[in-house]
Amino acid sequence: MQTNPHHPFLRLRTLITTDALERMAPELEAAFHARLLANRVRGGVDERLQASERQMQQAFAQAPILHAVMVWGSVIGLVMALAFAASGGLLVQGVRLDLVWLVFSGLIFVLLVLVPRVISWQQRPWEWFWRTLARRLVTQQLKSARALAPFETQYDIDDIGDEGGTVTYTRITKSTTTVRWTRTLTGPAIFGNSYSLFFEPAPSMRCVLLLHARDARLEEIFAQCPPPR
Repeated sequence: MQTNPHHPFLRLRTLITTDALERMAPELEAAFHARLLANRVRGGVDERLQASERQMQQAFAQAPILHAVMVWGSVIGLVMALAFAASGGLLVQGVRLDLVWLVFSGLIFVLLVLVPRVISWQQRPWEWFWRTLARRLVTQQLKSARALAPFETQYDIDDIGDEGGTVTYTRITKSTTTVRWTRTLTGPAIFGNSYSLFFEPAPSMRCVLLLHARDARLEEIFAQCPPPR
């Protein structure tokens, strides 16, 4: 369906206040947090880490004595190399053997001790990290709106079809009325308190955020659109 640009199929006009922005922030944070965790699962990160950990454990279990000898040997090698380096180094035919041994022992120690620990560390949920990242993404999304509030948003929706709808955003302040952008949006969207959130196809974290009072007509339009591929 295509309509006259002066008479859009649907027009939403809303006063956006600082209080409204702060009320929606926790909901947006939850949406971004869920998206981040879904991307982690979708990307198979945990499965790959678990497979790497199993391979290392199997290799270590097949030769436990050799593994222990190599770990302690690398520790002793590091200590001895550092001792030589601290006393001026071990120079043989222009080569600092203490530094060579330091690098060699360090690599063995990293492969046998630190890498398994890092893999195990990466498998932990680390809820604080994902929450912090989601909060930063929301802060970035609301940065301009917070600086301008209060202001009015106007969204004109046209060209409704199977592929989505064309949305033109106009920002209205006390001094200016500015058409900011026109985009084609596809559903489904996340509808919340004074906002609609449209993510680009996964695993992208890029999105379009519409700030407006909740409207059943808009939700019905984009609920009928197929999800992005």
